Amino acid sequence: MSATMAVGLQDPEGAILMWTKLQVPKDLELNIEWDGLFLPLIQAPGHSGSGWARFENSDTILLVTEWKRTLDQRGFIASPSAQLYHEDLKSKGIVHVSSHETRSSRFIFFDPLMKSYLQFFWIYFTAPVTEAQLIQISKIKSIRGVAILKNFTNDLEKSRDYLHPIKMWANHIEFVDGQEAQLLLWPHFWKSAELAEIRHAGKYVMSGDKRFGSGSRQERVCENLDKLEPMSWKEHFLSFRRIPDI
Repeated sequence: MSATMAVGLQDPEGAILMWTKLQVPKDLELNIEWDGLFLPLIQAPGHSGSGWARFENSDTILLVTEWKRTLDQRGFIASPSAQLYHEDLKSKGIVHVSSHETRSSRFIFFDPLMKSYLQFFWIYFTAPVTEAQLIQISKIKSIRGVAILKNFTNDLEKSRDYLHPIKMWANHIEFVDGQEAQLLLWPHFWKSAELAEIRHAGKYVMSGDKRFGSGSRQERVCENLDKLEPMSWKEHFLSFRRIPDI
């Protein structure tokens, strides 16, 4: 392993997730007609599933699409259907903001994304990310608790395990404020917004301007992220709605 590495290496036969930010007009109703705009996408060969969520207090949505293979997504991009798809979005005043690609694992990631209340960390690191940084990042403990969504499986033995938060590196380097950057997506899966409040649970007391104790799960994660000195990081809370398959 080299001192600097591409952390999002691609496998042409591997499943991928595409994360696409779209800016939508404020008066656009996200109803059945809205779902129809995505027909060319969801009917494409190799399409495994799509869903969307609106960023809080924003006119931007996040569209996530799972493809069975990287090659399937590349085939769609080069197809007339993709051109029709983009023209349909444009006709409704929908603007493409950005797209990001991560590896996926079929039947493991997508369903939980659609069924959970998602706490989503969106973190940029200066590229290239070094091996030492990867080790540090891998050691950051996620927010855990009894409210975290369990695995979606019919296997009773496996269903006892928690679906742990997943650190998902983007497959491509991008430019942020003129600098090369590597994106890390870190979703945490919760059963509901109410149960997600457990992240604020902690045991500490204040004495003057000093704090004693372990703090909350939320505070520990945020403090550990800051210690990594990323270019930037944001936290979002999303509830995805699956786009029906035809």
